[in-house]
Amino acid sequence: MVSLLFYCVPVLIYALAVWLRERIGPREIASRLGLVPGPARYYGWALGVLLLTMTWRLLATRWFPALGAFQEFAGQPLTFSNVLRALEFGLLATGLGEELLFRGLIGGWLGRRLRFWVANGIQAFLFTLPHLLLVAEAPHLWPLVFLTPFLFGLAIGWLRLKSGSILPGWIVHGGGNVFVAIMAMA
Repeated sequence: MVSLLFYCVPVLIYALAVWLRERIGPREIASRLGLVPGPARYYGWALGVLLLTMTWRLLATRWFPALGAFQEFAGQPLTFSNVLRALEFGLLATGLGEELLFRGLIGGWLGRRLRFWVANGIQAFLFTLPHLLLVAEAPHLWPLVFLTPFLFGLAIGWLRLKSGSILPGWIVHGGGNVFVAIMAMA
């Protein structure tokens, strides 16, 4: 849960700064951060992207095993408590925090200032940067370690910028992380 707090600090600083500088209310701040439901059709798109993500991860398992934070789940028995840990990890510790920072704050800010594909590309690239630390664990996999989060970031960035909400992307991101954690156990 430390990572969730780490990702939330810039979001909270932004919210406080905007509130003090622009004197806008909590609803407008929440809207700027994508903390609104968004149109229902994007939840259907989110499920489609999640299925693609899960399929990619199944296919990619032969090239790279559980890396980084997913290693804590490798070889663990598939028990109720471990599935709860995977849900906490995937939905809260990583999924929500990264969505708040990269799509909510950064993607939303860029989306209000730049053309769609420029904003989406920049936020996807910024999302990829911390994931490149995984290259240290598996240097021979650098193309996959770069392309996977970048393409994933583009897809969920598209969801965020088109829907105005981080919630469809959170479903994809959190669901994908839970899936990978459970796969590491199995």
